Amino acid sequence: MKRSSFLFLAIVVIGVLGGCNSRQQPKAYVSELTSADSVSIRMGQFTLLKYYSERLGFNINYPSYLVHQELPETAGSQELFMMDDVSVSVMSELVDSMMRSPGQRLMGMGAELIEVTDRYSILSGFDDDWEYYAKVMEDSTRLVTIILRYYPEHEDAVIELKEWVKNFEVQ
Repeated sequence: MKRSSFLFLAIVVIGVLGGCNSRQQPKAYVSELTSADSVSIRMGQFTLLKYYSERLGFNINYPSYLVHQELPETAGSQELFMMDDVSVSVMSELVDSMMRSPGQRLMGMGAELIEVTDRYSILSGFDDDWEYYAKVMEDSTRLVTIILRYYPEHEDAVIELKEWVKNFEVQ
């Protein structure tokens, strides 16, 4: 009986080890932790929090690892959510009050147009040491812009956050 128990245990251990080798381990556990890895770990599990913005006049469902920042009145129609080297700005502008759309301004700063639909456009670019990923949406009389800014070393960590930006809808 001892021999069969040992054999069973050996088969289980080999199965577990074999399973570990066939699955890719998260980047943070493969080598030394870097700042990008620590951001990735904190962004791994989240819920969506609901925030009603009186400035913008709509709800923003944002990931719980971001912290809403109180902005001064002079900040205008904008909300800011941050975590370390990652920030998300949500802005709203009336269509008839602007000379150039947010997308045109971003492209003027060197942004690349990634995707265009009849409802929104996605842009990506660099600004100083930051990378950004933006979505510009038309909402009848206004344009709503959401911009994700992050340091390039966090590229892997913000993949899900980019998806959240792409799927963001005005509520």
